[in-house]
Amino acid sequence: MMQQWYQAEIRWAVMEEGAQGLREWKDAVYFFLSESPDAAFENALAIGYRECDVHEEDGKWVETRLSQIVSLACLGSDRTQFGVSMGTRRATERLPFEHEFDPEGTVPLDVI
Repeated sequence: MMQQWYQAEIRWAVMEEGAQGLREWKDAVYFFLSESPDAAFENALAIGYRECDVHEEDGKWVETRLSQIVSLACLGSDRTQFGVSMGTRRATERLPFEHEFDPEGTVPLDVI
């Protein structure tokens, strides 16, 4: 059976023992090969459970719990690149419309 690429958005809840309860949500996008939609869902669940964590902070238990598989999409079998939208955020600096950017002159942070 031919495997296809899937994209899964997975959400975890970070829970703190006591009155705090839910501290934050963590989201991530994973890409993986799978044989069928059902197998892809099981794969996404396995990834989600693998990333769960329990530790102690300042005498309180903090758990990262799998909350849900937010989305699961079949991307096909012949993909050679993937993109993940990071959303938008409001600009904090002021630039005039005439501003020219220099993407070729900017080196990414993690490239040596």
